[in-house]
Amino acid sequence: MNSRVIAIVLVAVFLPGLPAFADAGKAKYEKVCASCHGLEGRADTKKGKKLKAADYREVAELSGEGALEHIKKTVRENKKHRATTKKVSDEDLASIAQYVRAMLATQK
Repeated sequence: MNSRVIAIVLVAVFLPGLPAFADAGKAKYEKVCASCHGLEGRADTKKGKKLKAADYREVAELSGEGALEHIKKTVRENKKHRATTKKVSDEDLASIAQYVRAMLATQK
């Protein structure tokens, strides 16, 4: 099979699920992340200011291909995320990363 055919098959299989995946990322972000990082990722909430949460606009890794790895590492290893890490699976983090990248892209 040539690469063009593979690409078409992958798009046909995964594209229909992307909106649902993005919606899941938004819902999970709002439930788990927004209390500190805010709805727009600015860390401008009372809790976010108290914990000195990261403003996503200042974290370059979040707008590129490394967003998922950065989020996984931060949530799994940063002591501030101890309670959060129990609430999210790796799939949740993948959908959150996709949502955060899209959110940041609209803020530029």
